[in-house]
Amino acid sequence: MQTSSSCSNKADLSAAPGVGFTHPARVVMFPLRRSPVRDGEIPGGRGAGAGLFEGVTVLVVEDDFIVAYDMQSLLEEQGARILGPAATLAEARDLVQKQTPTIAVLDVNLNGEFVFPLTDDLRALKVPFVFATAYADDVRLFPEEDRSAPRLAKPVLPNVLIGQLKRLLS
Repeated sequence: MQTSSSCSNKADLSAAPGVGFTHPARVVMFPLRRSPVRDGEIPGGRGAGAGLFEGVTVLVVEDDFIVAYDMQSLLEEQGARILGPAATLAEARDLVQKQTPTIAVLDVNLNGEFVFPLTDDLRALKVPFVFATAYADDVRLFPEEDRSAPRLAKPVLPNVLIGQLKRLLS
């Protein structure tokens, strides 16, 4: 297989005829997202603050593969151990039954199913959590007992997520 890449964040993959695939494929490489660091925020991105979450197990509950992968990569770069990512409520509850996380990042809508039964489980275990959701501004959607939990609007910037998790852990 031959791989070539350029500064355009794209890679062309091709194989010898009869091996794997015979037509060239194009893979889009996602650029590293960074945002300006403001007062009181923790810088995110590759190599910044490595080890910040050393010894912390973060439950990631997100039904969008790319968003889940992005969160997982970011948090692992900061030293966290990831539980999941879980794409369904049942999967997330099963993971929590097997191992108690230190903290959790939760999407609200998992392919039409709300995550709120999981928040009851997490509260019973005294696990702090943050919502990372497109519904962050719709307080009416959240049950009364979840309205005081931090809500981050998607797309969540890395430094905002890291800063919020750090606050919840302190």
